[in-house]
Amino acid sequence: MREKKSWFGFGAEANVFVWGKPVLDSAKQILKLTDITLDVDSESAFGLLGAAARAAIPYMKDALEQSAVIDLKPFAESARKSIEAAIVDFQKQDEGVRAEATVTGLRLAEIAYDSKTLRVIAEAEGTVKVAVSKLPGQ
Repeated sequence: MREKKSWFGFGAEANVFVWGKPVLDSAKQILKLTDITLDVDSESAFGLLGAAARAAIPYMKDALEQSAVIDLKPFAESARKSIEAAIVDFQKQDEGVRAEATVTGLRLAEIAYDSKTLRVIAEAEGTVKVAVSKLPGQ
């Protein structure tokens, strides 16, 4: 994030780096950032403005921990639609196989992450009926 603010006619530019640990609240289907760490990189990091920036970091950290929340329900709905589309594609693949499937619910159950990737693991509920009328090679 790049921010430029002015206090008492003085201006300064700073880069604020934010790190946090993503935690899934599966009951509420939200992703929160916890263990937030902030670092301010500023050309004006010394003197009065630098002291003010360092003093503000704990308040910024608290504000971020309260508001760094992502509602995952729209993502779950999008995943449910993608699963249903994949089922429709499967039904069109072979004339000898007919599949009927319904996704009645999808819940984001777990997360896994490394330094570059966040993976969200979902659990789907529903029904599948498959009828095979012709085996391959017949």
